[in-house]
Amino acid sequence: MAADSSLTFQRIFTRVQATLPQCIEGVDSLPVTSIFSTRISETTKHCIEAAIRSYVTRKVIDGDKTDLTTITAITTICIDLVRHELSLPTLPVLVLSDAFDTLTISQGEQLFAFVESHVGVWKEDTFFAPCKTSVLRMCNDLLRRLSRSQNTVFCGRILLFLARFFPFSERSGLNLVSEFNLENVTTFTNVEASEMEDDEEEDKGGTTPRLDYTLYTKFWSLQDFFRNPAQCFQKAPWKVFTLYCGDVLEAFKSFKLDHLQGSSGGAGARLSRSLSEPAPDQEAAAGDSIASEHQVDQYFAKYLTNQKLLDLQFSDTNFRRYVLLQVLILAQYLTSNIKFKQETLTEDQLAWVRKTEKLVYSLLEETPPDGPKFVSTVKHILKREEMWSNWKNDGCPEFKKPESGKNSVGGAGNSTGKQNGKSEEGALQVGKEDGETQHSPRKVRQKRKVGDLIKEADSRGKFTMGNAEMTRLWNLHPNNLEACKISERDFVPALETYFTPAIEQLSPKADLKEEKKLVNDSNFGWRALRLLACRSPHFFTNSASPIAKLPEYLNTMIKKLAKELPSQLVADIRVEEEEEKEEEKVIPVLEQGEGVKEEEDMEEETGDVEERPEVCAITEDEQLALARHLDTLGGDKWKVLAKKLGFQTDEIEFIEKDKSESITEQAAFMFKLWVDGEGDEANKESLLYTLEGLEMQEVGQGVFT
Repeated sequence: MAADSSLTFQRIFTRVQATLPQCIEGVDSLPVTSIFSTRISETTKHCIEAAIRSYVTRKVIDGDKTDLTTITAITTICIDLVRHELSLPTLPVLVLSDAFDTLTISQGEQLFAFVESHVGVWKEDTFFAPCKTSVLRMCNDLLRRLSRSQNTVFCGRILLFLARFFPFSERSGLNLVSEFNLENVTTFTNVEASEMEDDEEEDKGGTTPRLDYTLYTKFWSLQDFFRNPAQCFQKAPWKVFTLYCGDVLEAFKSFKLDHLQGSSGGAGARLSRSLSEPAPDQEAAAGDSIASEHQVDQYFAKYLTNQKLLDLQFSDTNFRRYVLLQVLILAQYLTSNIKFKQETLTEDQLAWVRKTEKLVYSLLEETPPDGPKFVSTVKHILKREEMWSNWKNDGCPEFKKPESGKNSVGGAGNSTGKQNGKSEEGALQVGKEDGETQHSPRKVRQKRKVGDLIKEADSRGKFTMGNAEMTRLWNLHPNNLEACKISERDFVPALETYFTPAIEQLSPKADLKEEKKLVNDSNFGWRALRLLACRSPHFFTNSASPIAKLPEYLNTMIKKLAKELPSQLVADIRVEEEEEKEEEKVIPVLEQGEGVKEEEDMEEETGDVEERPEVCAITEDEQLALARHLDTLGGDKWKVLAKKLGFQTDEIEFIEKDKSESITEQAAFMFKLWVDGEGDEANKESLLYTLEGLEMQEVGQGVFT
């Protein structure tokens, strides 16, 4: 529906302001809603907003004579207008912001009670997203006007309201990188006061120990470490901190406090009387004024740093507790696990911190009144602070309310059948269709999000792969790249080990036909090229004279290796004359694909070479034969082979326990599991290659035909 075209800006402005007194009188938005007969546009909403804000600033707010009930009534009317879609959602907050900007601090403190009582309204979906920036700006403007020492309670109320209004995971209210307020600087006098001499003469008769200028300097210098604890991880500041803190705690230890200090007549006792109870000799003269004064709890947000006040401050119970609590908070930061804290303490430093914590707790227990109870409360608060620190380390996950445990069918009890107009049998049938029954309700567990699983695994230094088995395999070693470099995964043989049989075949003593030599075996040649590329510098020699066949190239390379390898077989190879000739030549290099192409052409022409059979997994008979051969070797040879085939230690232990009758059954079961897991990859060629690397070739002899 379109907006009423007969209403112009001026008419809307005038009519809204004319009806506001009637709305305020009954705290009802009906007179304003009756102005509009159709759905209004965004422009009309802006007109209503301008009219109401102008009415508040010009006719309602009048200095000290301002009626706060009128402002709260207008705000309530604005909330109703927003719910009737006659105003923008930010209008109630803007009205309050205009009021806070013009009211005095005492009036603003009274009006803020209305804001606190309507925190549930501001958190509604209609208001939260559009108004959260305006609410934050309004509260920050108030905080800038307030004094943290004189308006401490009001500042705390504003901060508590923001904590209730915003969710815990709101980024604007979180100190994610753990920064400190370095602007909170404590200044104190750097020159010893001359007036202290007069005070010393007055207090000579007392039993309280004197606090000199050196201790005064050390005491207030500790505030810089409490302000910026990160500097304690540096060597020089750490020495200063431990020295100053030790002297101050020793002074606290020797400066005992007692409720009955009034008999001494010292300055500290006089101060404690004014905060707790009247002196005996002044009780009759003080009257009701003193009786009412001692019940007021004194609070100081910032203490004075005058040198002449240190004696009185050391005698103040609250003052001592504040300082000792600062030491405990700093100790918790230094020893806790914080995500953005890069430095850590040494063992000696940690020992000093633990020792200091015990001393501080003992001093707090000795501090009256109710020292032990106060210590238990402090420990509880610091424990909760540790939980909040862990929550921040986990990325500040959002808090969610647990779902109610009531079941739609079972939780309704006997009333379910009455409401649905069905019998008990019908109710049970409905429950079965929904996957639940009335007699045995079952809660459906909500599936966790992938992002939450990844965050949880990352906080524990683990990986989650979406599959239980993949997750287990991926977390076997903390560093997968380092795990790939371990010696157990090195299957590449040495040059001497692999080429020794081929070198033996080059000897004149070896009576072997040319076609049966290893250099003519395509499998041997392919592996030889891979091994030469990894471990021989001769493979990358430049040459302009390519050769045609792979066996010819391998013969040349084997003769070259025979001269370098420490083998007794080299003496039997008559290659001296050939080597002298080859030194004058350039070593031929195999062209890519040339030898293979010519061999394929020859095979096509002659047709004598048979096609390579299809690769398939080893059969059960072959598995049993291999197991018997492993049994003849004795010992734990099958376990060594199992590790090379990829079996883990726990899997090998399972096979050994499950098939404890004989080694043959254990080895056969191992081969069966290998075939089931690898499929066609568990073939003859792969097994023979593994046995060759383990120097267990006799296991496969006579098994494969």
